[in-house]
Parts: sequence; C-alpha cells; structure tokens
Amino acid sequence: MKKLALLAMTVVMSTSALALEIGVVNSQELFYKYSKTKLIDEQLQKEGATLDNTLKQKQVELKKLEIELNSKGDKATEKDKKMYTDKVKMLEKFVKDSKNKMAKERNEKVAEVENTMNKAISKIAKNNKLDYILEAGAVKFGGKNVTEAVLAEMEKTK
Repeated sequence: MKKLALLAMTVVMSTSALALEIGVVNSQELFYKYSKTKLIDEQLQKEGATLDNTLKQKQVELKKLEIELNSKGDKATEKDKKMYTDKVKMLEKFVKDSKNKMAKERNEKVAEVENTMNKAISKIAKNNKLDYILEAGAVKFGGKNVTEAVLAEMEKTK
C-alpha cells in the first residue's frame, strides 16, 4: 500500500513538473489600445487629407484644361491634345505613387508597432515565467491573460 501511495505521489509530482505555464494575449486589442497606434492613425489621416487636397487641385486644373480643349473643338491642335493626355497621365501617376507611398508608410508603422508588441510580449513572458504566450482567440480554456500587462509594457517604450 505504501509503495502504491509512493508511486501515485511520484506520478503526480512528475506531471506537475512537466506542466507548462501558458499565457494568452489579445493582439488586436493591444494594437488598437496602444497610444502610438492612435498617433500613427492621426498622422496618416493628415497626410491623406493633404494628398486629397492636392489631388482635387490637380483635378480642377485638368477639368479646366479639358473645357478649354473642348471649347476649341476642331481648332484644337495635336499639341493641345497631347498636353491634355500628358496631364491625365501625370495625374494617374501621381495617384498611383501617392497610394503606394501611403501604403508603404502605413506598413512600416504597423511593423514598428508589431515589433514593440513582440518585445513586450517576450519581456512579460520572461518576467512571469511563462513557457508560451498564445493568441487569446486560439485558447478555449485556461491560460493567464497578460494583455493588460503587455499593453503597459508597450506604453513604457514610447
């Protein structure tokens, strides 16, 4: 009987020694609650508004040129038509380049936030002696929610 109790106690102790400490984090919540994300959004919105204003000005200029070209009718020269088509192409290039620039800038800013988030998650995992940190949505039951602690750590890095 003593051997059986000793064996049972050994099994319980060995399985608890193998137990993993798992943390969970909601990365979407982190991303949107992080104050730097809000600043990035504001900055990108301002740049977008500036680009929109520039685009509208260029569209007005192009519309004036189109009206001028149409008013000439048959008297419009090939040079006039070429100047108009060149302006259209320049506007299209401006729009394409602006979209690419904004997308690239947004991706760089998002990567900075994700890098900050990953460093904070790593630090919280180490400080709390967690073996793994998983996305909260991937865990149905259990795990220590460290989202708020990670957010606090991210805010320290500003």
